Amino acid sequence: MALGSSDQTVATEHAVLSLSDVRVRLGTTVALDGLTLAVEPGEVVAVTGGPGTGKSTVFNTVCGFVRPESGVLAWHGVALRPRPHRLTTLGLTRTLQGVGLYGGLTVLENVLVGAVGVPRVPAVPPGRRAGVGAALVGGLRFPEQGPALRELAVDRLTRLGLGAYLDADLAAVPVERHGAVVLARALLAGSELLVLDDPTSGLGPDEAAALAALVREVPGGSGCAVLLTTAEDAFAKSAADRVVPLDTGD
Repeated sequence: MALGSSDQTVATEHAVLSLSDVRVRLGTTVALDGLTLAVEPGEVVAVTGGPGTGKSTVFNTVCGFVRPESGVLAWHGVALRPRPHRLTTLGLTRTLQGVGLYGGLTVLENVLVGAVGVPRVPAVPPGRRAGVGAALVGGLRFPEQGPALRELAVDRLTRLGLGAYLDADLAAVPVERHGAVVLARALLAGSELLVLDDPTSGLGPDEAAALAALVREVPGGSGCAVLLTTAEDAFAKSAADRVVPLDTGD
């Protein structure tokens, strides 16, 4: 049984997201038992623990992939039953390894498309790929931000070790590096809350250090909060304002 608790994680009415006494059962296993935590605007919170402690269950509960047996999730103090397909309308961006990437676009275009919030991109016929992402950024939404978004996207991708792949088809990027593309896009999303599950997966030490620096920059002047789960204590301490350790589970 994995227990989640912390005397530093009392929910408040000012929190972007709060979990109060949340209990989650997966089959016969209690994955979370009485987890209470809150993420304030502009705060970076890391949930840590080894295998079986319930880190991914926290992510899946917040994102609506699993439903608590008891307890309350709240968004800005209002009770919430998360539905995965509606999270972006709330202002929550999550990372899912490799999900939402488009094989017909370059790496840079994939990041730009996500940054401007285009919900769906039609299949791109062969020979029509070039410039699709740039057209979406420059022509459909926030045209005045196009150059600035591109500069930010290039910066994020380069710092995550993908500078050599900016104009390459997604298919040219090793599959284990697709997660870094997802991360780069999420870092530009402009949401109220960014939720990252095991963000250092597939990253080397230098790239993980760069990611920690990027995560610290996310709140900036926007007040965006970050909730991340990780087994890497050093990364958590480097990236987060507050670390919530989950007790050792089964």
